[in-house]
Amino acid sequence: MKPERMKAAELAALGRIAIREVPVPDVEAGDVLLKTLAVGLCGTDVKAYRRGHPFFQPPCVLGHEVVGVVVSVASQVVGMAPGMRLACAPYAECGICAICRRGLGELCNNKDFISGALQEYIRVPGNMVGRAIVPVPAALDDATATLFEPLACAMNGIERARVARGGTVLVIGGGPMGALLALLARARENRVLVSEINGIRRRRLEQLGLAAIDPTNVPLSEALETAFGAPNAEKVLVAVGHRHVAETAVGLTAPGGSVLLFGGLPKGEVMSVDPYDIHYREVSVVGSFGYRLAHFRSAAAWAAEHAGELKQLITAVTSFSCVGDAFAAAERGDEMKIVVGFGDAQ
Repeated sequence: MKPERMKAAELAALGRIAIREVPVPDVEAGDVLLKTLAVGLCGTDVKAYRRGHPFFQPPCVLGHEVVGVVVSVASQVVGMAPGMRLACAPYAECGICAICRRGLGELCNNKDFISGALQEYIRVPGNMVGRAIVPVPAALDDATATLFEPLACAMNGIERARVARGGTVLVIGGGPMGALLALLARARENRVLVSEINGIRRRRLEQLGLAAIDPTNVPLSEALETAFGAPNAEKVLVAVGHRHVAETAVGLTAPGGSVLLFGGLPKGEVMSVDPYDIHYREVSVVGSFGYRLAHFRSAAAWAAEHAGELKQLITAVTSFSCVGDAFAAAERGDEMKIVVGFGDAQ
């Protein structure tokens, strides 16, 4: 039997998280109720916490990288039972609109969503059950399994940049998303170099066997020459949201290569790009945003095969009762991935 009340970590105001007691969601025909086990914090959560976000205005519940256990299954649900451990995608494309039919479900305007995940129980609506939830393999702990969603986003980026095999890849930004991009590129047998100014994060990348350099000490063109024998890379994946970095990335891309704008820039920000690079050197500039459900399912399978690598990305697990501390730690930027664990929740 599900309880009547639960705790939720609410973004009460910018920079302030308050734990409130709220009703446990009711489930209707087709729905599944999950008891939350772990929620990963991402850059979007931290941005909404500190500066605000157009989609997440206080008061609201943040968090979307979630793993939970089934506690209640409504009627008309097949293949789900209490006790199953699942990861749930935060949104699901409709699959039938014109954009979805073009294979661009990440841009669908008719998505279904779950609620914010930083609460003890989450209702998965019936139109997402069977499409947006996947079993968590026994080999993965709860915290590592929260990486399915960010890994799915990174897979979309790798696909958009057309990262193939046997090439050279520069990742600019060695935070958790940059690390995932680098791991995926390396898994495709590419030579990979990561540029990261934070020394703590560089050491974490090196522990993963990734080559990492400080661009404030060595110009990137020189670092690339040393690493790849050329002052550029075939693919440059920009995992930071800085206009100047994105502009510089174009000149660091080999002829016929591509630049991926993975880190978001504010709407209205204008980039300055030399058209010579686009026309005469045939450098492509592409972007990626979010994931499709196919990426989410692929991420679950990839994570099971690379559990050891991904586990190293989880550098802090904070209890739900101290969720405010988790946001403060994420702001400092020294950790790779911070996960909120619900072991202390009642």
